[in-house]
Amino acid sequence: MSSSASPAPSRRKTLLSLGVLALLTGIVVFIFREHWAEISEALSRLTLGQGLLALAVGLSYPLLEGVSSWLIVRSRLSHFPLRQGIDNAWMGTFGNVVGLGAGSVPFQTWYLHRRGLDVGPGVGLMTLQYVFHKAAVLVYATVLLLWNRQWFTAHATGVLSYLPAAYTVVAGVILGLVLLCTAPLAATQIGLGLAPPAALPVVQRLARWLLHFLPDTGRWAERRESWLEQLDTLSTESRHLLADKPRCAAILGVHLVKLFLLFCLPWMGLRFMGLDTGLTFWQVQLLTSLTLFVSNALPNVAGMGSVETAFLLVYSSFLPNASSMSLLMFYRLASYYAVFAASAVGFALAQRRLNRG
Repeated sequence: MSSSASPAPSRRKTLLSLGVLALLTGIVVFIFREHWAEISEALSRLTLGQGLLALAVGLSYPLLEGVSSWLIVRSRLSHFPLRQGIDNAWMGTFGNVVGLGAGSVPFQTWYLHRRGLDVGPGVGLMTLQYVFHKAAVLVYATVLLLWNRQWFTAHATGVLSYLPAAYTVVAGVILGLVLLCTAPLAATQIGLGLAPPAALPVVQRLARWLLHFLPDTGRWAERRESWLEQLDTLSTESRHLLADKPRCAAILGVHLVKLFLLFCLPWMGLRFMGLDTGLTFWQVQLLTSLTLFVSNALPNVAGMGSVETAFLLVYSSFLPNASSMSLLMFYRLASYYAVFAASAVGFALAQRRLNRG
């Protein structure tokens, strides 16, 4: 990857991505058309202060992503400042939308490369960022579900049928990535007699076996060789980071705080819009954590579709349709649309600072 080539998409690709985003938004509005009057009326109850507070809580998500990125990258670049960690988070947020769900790591890797981190380690560390996020989602939802198991089972039996599939998807992704990332560490333990010999080679061999199915011509052959090299670098970087247990605990803690604040938004929406149905704070935390958890088992485009579906699926057992749709609009305005708009500004400022420095 060139150190000077920007990951910014062409104007045509950007317009295409924004067009897809507008289309998906239009589909949501169309689906909600029968309840739009109630939704508009509920949103109109928000005061300016309440709206600004909701936006601030929503923006805490990418800012805490930046803190996590800062902690992770400092394991390799001790001079990496917090401001650059936040810039890297804006890169990921903006890239995820304009890349239709596939641009986050390339944008962040390019940024880290410009800041002095090689491509391989950059990909490895940003993959670990993803692993920590997924692990936090899994831990948070599981703990709250166990804590409120009896209440949830009594009130939302229909949703429970989706949990085994969602749990399997999230846990499988986390386990697969962790095994892939920690392969050399496991190999070392095997050599020392601390791990069974069959534990690791399967993961590494499977990844390499799958890569060899790529075409053996042109750019695909080059990509395969690059990915095989990055696979080794990924394992090396992850072993280095995972050996620093205090740092790993801090990273996981930041992700848990990030999720806690994100899950506060629906509770705020219920109170601000007068939709309170008797749900307690921690019950709303549970329902929203399950929304994010179930969404991992559903397809999405640029972060849209899966969350909306999961949110209505979970909250429909506790709220009337108009209320659940109103709450969804409040939640997504604060946690998605406002964050994307801020990321566009953050992306532009980060590029300007790179060009200056």
